[in-house]
Amino acid sequence: MDRRPLVLLLLLPVLAGAVSCGRKGNPLPPVVRVADRTRDLAVVQENGQAVLTWSYPSMTRDGGPLPDLEAVEVWRAVLPRAQEPQARGARKRTLEAQILEGKGERIAVLDTEVLERATRGPTLVFRDDLAALPRVEEDQGPVVIWYAVRSICCRGRVSEFSNVARLVPQEPPAPPGDLHAETAPDAIVLSWTPAGDLPVLVERAPVEGAWRRIVAEPVAAPPWRDTTARQGTTWRYRLRSVATAGGTRIIGEPTPVLEVAYPDIYPPDAPGELVCLPEEGSVRLRWEAASGAASYSILRKTGVDGAWTILVEGVTDLTYHDREAPAGALTYAVRAVDAAGNGSEPARCETVMGRAP
Repeated sequence: MDRRPLVLLLLLPVLAGAVSCGRKGNPLPPVVRVADRTRDLAVVQENGQAVLTWSYPSMTRDGGPLPDLEAVEVWRAVLPRAQEPQARGARKRTLEAQILEGKGERIAVLDTEVLERATRGPTLVFRDDLAALPRVEEDQGPVVIWYAVRSICCRGRVSEFSNVARLVPQEPPAPPGDLHAETAPDAIVLSWTPAGDLPVLVERAPVEGAWRRIVAEPVAAPPWRDTTARQGTTWRYRLRSVATAGGTRIIGEPTPVLEVAYPDIYPPDAPGELVCLPEEGSVRLRWEAASGAASYSILRKTGVDGAWTILVEGVTDLTYHDREAPAGALTYAVRAVDAAGNGSEPARCETVMGRAP
């Protein structure tokens, strides 16, 4: 008996079910976008202010891009240190959120223009005046200040709290003393007397310009060389002592401003590897570039006692062709000249053209 027709009949429902798998199911719910929580909030005390820094929010909770940041909330809680929770992991984050919402306060909302002013490249910066903090009863012991931020995006949706940045307020350290400077061809050299052997932060500004911190980490001890200062400019310097308490930097007030004139009087390096290549009736010169050179001057003299003659000035190439080289023993010199007109020591080479007259 041929069973193939029966088998085909039994397979038809299965095949029909397989075909039906290509149909569209119920539509999935829309993805709810929420900004990811900030994880790198940090705080330092700068004189009488708490300075918060964190990365500009750029991702959603599911790892996608965040193109529509609307605002950032800044939260603060002042607690007796004895009341800080000792939990870890998810439990710690839950307790922190409960304390911030229960005992803390939202002290700022950075939105629109305020958010733009707080942005420094990929970083956000916020300053909190410590003198305006709510008081804690003295009998409750030393206090700790908690800071946290939350991002708002996607039509008002609020992210989770960031990591908590802790600050135990301290008396700022005294500034260093006896700040003075010397100028050198490649740097302005600063010296000072440290306050209690504390390291310092170095800040610099042009005469009419904003202050900028020019060291990423505190300088341990003097002297310190500022190799990025441009010559031909007058610079202003100030230093701040840096202490550490409870893992947090405490930055003191600045020293009195030191003004340093840095004239462009230093010559560039001499050209390197100068060679004289005699050709028929001419000499071709080649040399390596000199650091700080804007152009080159070419000189020549004949014989041992001959006088130097300037052949050309303002050469910007690294080669020169003397097409009217006289016969005899010749000495060539190439001098580098910087933008301020300072000339280097000459590089020299010698050759002989034909027979001396």
